[in-house]
Amino acid sequence: MERFKLSEADRAAITSGVSCAALLERYGFALDKKESTRNSLKYRRGKGETYIVSHQGKGWWDTGSQAKGNVFDLVKHFEPTLWWRDVCSDLGKMVGVESASTPWVNTQKASSDYPPPAERWAKARPLRKGTTAWQYLTETRCLPEWLLRKASANGSIRDGFKAAWFSYRNAQGAITGVERRGPETRLQLKDSVKTLFRFQLRPNTPVRRLVVAEAPIDALSFAAMDVERANDTLYVATGGGMGPETITALQDLLDAMRHNPDALLVVATDRDDPGHRYADMLYDLADENGVDSMRLYPPGGANDFNQALQVSMTSNGASAAVAS
Repeated sequence: MERFKLSEADRAAITSGVSCAALLERYGFALDKKESTRNSLKYRRGKGETYIVSHQGKGWWDTGSQAKGNVFDLVKHFEPTLWWRDVCSDLGKMVGVESASTPWVNTQKASSDYPPPAERWAKARPLRKGTTAWQYLTETRCLPEWLLRKASANGSIRDGFKAAWFSYRNAQGAITGVERRGPETRLQLKDSVKTLFRFQLRPNTPVRRLVVAEAPIDALSFAAMDVERANDTLYVATGGGMGPETITALQDLLDAMRHNPDALLVVATDRDDPGHRYADMLYDLADENGVDSMRLYPPGGANDFNQALQVSMTSNGASAAVAS
């Protein structure tokens, strides 16, 4: 039998006419509108699987692994035993099929007149005592005032309307995204791209130790309990996902650290299944870049480091992270 070949015209028709979102819906995933933007659609299946669709439906990645690609890769990802001819035939039948999320995405496009995140960040106010954001961070989240003042001065936090704003920056320090957290708020500014939230007690100090948490509040909570080790440490957060931009940012940091014999990546992800998956990915990234790694668990059986900080603050005791 002659080997099947996909013509360039048919390949172009499939890649432009079949959305990864529609494919994920076929495999039982549903759009999480609260966690999505028009350029980054978050799809979930059950409690443990989360996929991101980007590039106007032409790209995807699995937040629980490093799997990513186009629509052809997505079919092979879920059906690895399918023959190439059948993959192409299957996708050909889906050309022009809209995903269930299309009406929502179109609504977002029509109503999105917001400036880019970097421009909105530049206009946000410095974090200051007495605001809703300050009270939320100090009273609800138990972050110490000295740390918040430092994070505000370093450009890691600003004061949004009834919520704290956390910056995500690339290697050059440019704002790529902003996450809002408050008593009733948990979302990103529109068009945000999650690279890394970054906090360093002494900015521009060479980084020997890199601490990676999931949420900015957890990264700051770790820093609050880590004062003795903080001088050459950079605390970062991935925003709960490990997309290509985040992985690239981590690789850049590890590459810069690799020539230091004392360089160390500390995994500070949550004590749950997603946290364990992220930890495995971080171990692999450290190994690939020749940097030693270890995992520290939140003390006292807490799920994350902010929960551990709250317990330590309310009990007036000092807690050290627990090594794996």
